[in-house]
Amino acid sequence: MMKKLVLFICISVMVSYTYSQEPATQQTIEDLLESGGEAMSDDTDIQEILEDLEHFRQNPLKVNVANSKEFLKLHLLSELEINNLIAFRKKTGTIYSLYEMASIDGFTPDILEKIEPFISFEIQENNNRRKRVVNDLFVRSTRSFSSSASDQSKYEGSPERYYSRIKHVSANIEYGMVNEKDPGEAFFRKSNKQGFDYTSAFLNFKIDQAGNRIYVGDYHVRFGQGLVAWQGFSMGKSAEATQVLRSNQGIRSYSSTDENQFFRGFAAQVKSGNFTFSPFLSRNRIDAHLDTLNGEAFFGAFQTSGYHRAESEIAGENSLRQLVGGANMVYSYDRWSFGLTTVYTHFDAKLDRSGEPYNLFLPDGKESIVTGFDWKGSIKKVFFFGEAAISKNSGKAFLAGIMTKPASNAEFSMVYRNINRTYSSFFSNAFTESSRINDEHGMYLGVKVLPASRWMIQAYADFFRHKWIKYTTAAPARGTEFSVQVSYNPSRESGFYLKFFQEGKEQRLIATNLKYNELQLINRLRLNFTHDVNEQISIKSRIESSFYSKIIKEKGYLIYQDVIFKPAGKSFSMNGRLAYFSTDGYNSRLYAYENDVLYSFSVPALYGKGLRSYFNFQQKLGLKLTLWLKLSETYQFAQVVENNKVDSSSKTEIKIQMRYQF
Repeated sequence: MMKKLVLFICISVMVSYTYSQEPATQQTIEDLLESGGEAMSDDTDIQEILEDLEHFRQNPLKVNVANSKEFLKLHLLSELEINNLIAFRKKTGTIYSLYEMASIDGFTPDILEKIEPFISFEIQENNNRRKRVVNDLFVRSTRSFSSSASDQSKYEGSPERYYSRIKHVSANIEYGMVNEKDPGEAFFRKSNKQGFDYTSAFLNFKIDQAGNRIYVGDYHVRFGQGLVAWQGFSMGKSAEATQVLRSNQGIRSYSSTDENQFFRGFAAQVKSGNFTFSPFLSRNRIDAHLDTLNGEAFFGAFQTSGYHRAESEIAGENSLRQLVGGANMVYSYDRWSFGLTTVYTHFDAKLDRSGEPYNLFLPDGKESIVTGFDWKGSIKKVFFFGEAAISKNSGKAFLAGIMTKPASNAEFSMVYRNINRTYSSFFSNAFTESSRINDEHGMYLGVKVLPASRWMIQAYADFFRHKWIKYTTAAPARGTEFSVQVSYNPSRESGFYLKFFQEGKEQRLIATNLKYNELQLINRLRLNFTHDVNEQISIKSRIESSFYSKIIKEKGYLIYQDVIFKPAGKSFSMNGRLAYFSTDGYNSRLYAYENDVLYSFSVPALYGKGLRSYFNFQQKLGLKLTLWLKLSETYQFAQVVENNKVDSSSKTEIKIQMRYQF
């Protein structure tokens, strides 16, 4: 154990004694992802956000010529703020600085600070807005080592993860290919003689000067408020308490590694006057365990892990054919838009769920059709949005909300949703408590207040209930969720925030032969401090505690220190963390976002008692080549759990990434 402690301390000291600063880009990304809370996981598809922010870091968005769709790709501004910016630009003409933007309604100092690294005030005529050609090649390898016994022999392949991506972007065309091999999957042998287990290709190109595009290969769709079709990541309840709107992003090529959340086929976005028409057609193979009954194929559930390592996982690989067709039509006028979306889905096998009560109202059969009508727009200082949808078997869903600024230093948002038991859509992802958009009734209230200079308060309350049994409940259940974050920035270089989070909801409890709901309560309290020591060093410190109760009680706490290094005039940077955590069990686990290589991130669950550390290094090798290295380790102390001794253990991960731009 002493060797492990020395290793952790050496990493921390090595980083601490260099003079560093975290790039503003990385800090903005971290703030955005951490505001997603515990909903974030290593499998969350956020690559599109990371790519957009990295693109604007290298090619700043020109605020004097950008349109609303381009502003949305910043992922840092609401549609209300974007509308205010465009209206201000039309009224006053050219914007020359952040000081002018500070006079736009909704552009508080914290928002301006976040967007500053990604924008420019360059004046560029429309006929000269040529996008430079960018070619990117990424290669990444990851390997984990564990001191605890693991049976790797039951898997076909080696424990390494391999990833590669090549992408071309220019003004008129974008194309690329992504390959990935997960740990345990075969590589150029056995079931994967072709090499990578997962391969994705995409192409989109502009067909006229109006910007209309055709999409071929892999893509995803995002329409309305997500009741009918919204693939990939979207921000749910977070520290950004008033950011509750889903912004219709339409169709985008898909270049991530989530093997489930995308379509494969053809799509288009065509605009004519005030109308935008987006048809799409997808024919794809997805994972499921198929069986037969009386000669008819059926399956009970989708296989969504994306892993194909052992015989049972390989048996379900690409076994189910999925045909999806649909379209979205949007009419926009002034500050309002109205949309209509229809999605039809057909499988070549019947979905036949188990007879458990929680499955009673969930979709089954071979086909599904869902239609939704959405709206958004503003009247004076109030922004309205919502969507109403209907699915097969008369399932109905309704979601509506408002965002407003009752005063110059205050924002308010509200979301009401009413989704009945029979509503279902395979591709929905709306602003709800449950990940499955089904049987939920709730009201969300969010507020943001700047009571004094350098102070900010953000809070939300969410009240929800389910009228039928869920997988985690024994009967209809209710729940509440509260969050309050108070931030204070005494200077541009320093910042504090104190966050309190509470979630209380009824969950299933099994006692002998009796099943019933019992209140599960989780409380978390976090104190976070950031400080730029000088132009080269920044540090971040955090203390967080967790309290869990449901028949039994658990508690835990986490403390960590980050140091970030970006020497002036040098071609390298690095950052590191040393963390100590102690919890009574998994229920009182804690999460903390970790810096990683470009386009990657991690949010490990920390529980038990131990140390967690990581060290990141980035080196530019000339103008075109960049190298990243990440070393991380979790060390669990030996302890006694329920009168059983658990030996100490460690898990180490090495990640190497190369990027070549040409």
